[in-house]
Amino acid sequence: MSSHRTLLPVPLLVLSLFPLAVHADELDTLQFRAGQSFMHDSNVFRLSDSANAQAVIGTPDRDDTVAVTTAGFKINKPYGLQRFEFDANIEDHRYSRFSYLDFTAVNYAAAWRWSFTPALHGNLTTDRREFVDTYADVQGTGQINRRTNRSTIFDAEYELDGTWRLVGGLFERTSANSQPNTFEGDSKVHGAEGGVRYVYPSGTSMAYRLREGKGEYPGRFLSPVFAGNFTDREHEFRFDWAPSAKTTLRAKVAHFDRSHDGLGARDFSGVTGQLDAAWAITPKTSLAGGVVRELGSYQTTTASYYEGWRFFVAPTWKATEKTAVRLRYDHGARDFKGPLPGFAASGRRDTTNLLSLAVEWQAMRALKLSATVQSDRRKSNEPGFDYKSNTFGVAADASF
Repeated sequence: MSSHRTLLPVPLLVLSLFPLAVHADELDTLQFRAGQSFMHDSNVFRLSDSANAQAVIGTPDRDDTVAVTTAGFKINKPYGLQRFEFDANIEDHRYSRFSYLDFTAVNYAAAWRWSFTPALHGNLTTDRREFVDTYADVQGTGQINRRTNRSTIFDAEYELDGTWRLVGGLFERTSANSQPNTFEGDSKVHGAEGGVRYVYPSGTSMAYRLREGKGEYPGRFLSPVFAGNFTDREHEFRFDWAPSAKTTLRAKVAHFDRSHDGLGARDFSGVTGQLDAAWAITPKTSLAGGVVRELGSYQTTTASYYEGWRFFVAPTWKATEKTAVRLRYDHGARDFKGPLPGFAASGRRDTTNLLSLAVEWQAMRALKLSATVQSDRRKSNEPGFDYKSNTFGVAADASF
């Protein structure tokens, strides 16, 4: 089950392929990127302290070092009133001990920032992102879960006058998991939205949108336990405000409702929201923070959904023109609700704490070096869902 391999100093190889005097500029139409990172994780599978690692993963060792090699490019091309963007990269993940976890991800984001007239404009975007979902509850499988999110969105805005705008759009979003038995499950939703937006001369704006969608859980069929199809409805209010040149505030609050065809016991609804703030305290120091209210599907016999909240605070200190120190703390809690008929609610409650510290050094205009240390903790009143993980990583990123 275990294999040990030598990790090659790929950054040196990558950087030797081009002159470092060449660098990417924000105005370049075409940019190339390459990077290499190494991260040591003390608990790759997010196993509980009470878990028997030998029985679950075949070894008492829970830690591993993963090397991630990235290569990509970005295109940003204006053409009259239009702008075309394309950003793509390949990420190759290689584990030193648990080599069966190796994978290669292809991620991309494309956008057409269209404008038929100065008053009628919008976006057509599509993207794909594959990543390791460390919060998926698959600890007992001896595997990690890779989640792939895709979305295609068309939106439009028509300026009725200097302040009022009509907004609307169409969307399709999918989420797929590499592990078949995740409680969140795969999902696919398509729908439409419409509303109004009011923009003040200062740039402050308020907006209301009604969003409706039809969805399914691919691979799941209607049964006394699982629902196959669902309908979403969401009323959303947004507020964007910049009270000063150094401060920004963004807020949204919504009421979300999901009803399942033929299995009303899985229905859930409630208030969601998010508040983000950023403050440039001095030219060298800044502070960001936010609060999020969550609501999502989570299907077991003792729960159908979760309600949660989390907050974060993230100060940044630019010690010099080329160095930055970033600290971030996240704290959150989730309650799992909605048992099926005949089953008692588990009363499960999870709390999470994530603390990270990163140091970045712009060694030259084409090369950035960084080091990160992170502590990730989850406590739960349900046995087996708690974990502790400490990670340390270094990375080199080049652009040209």
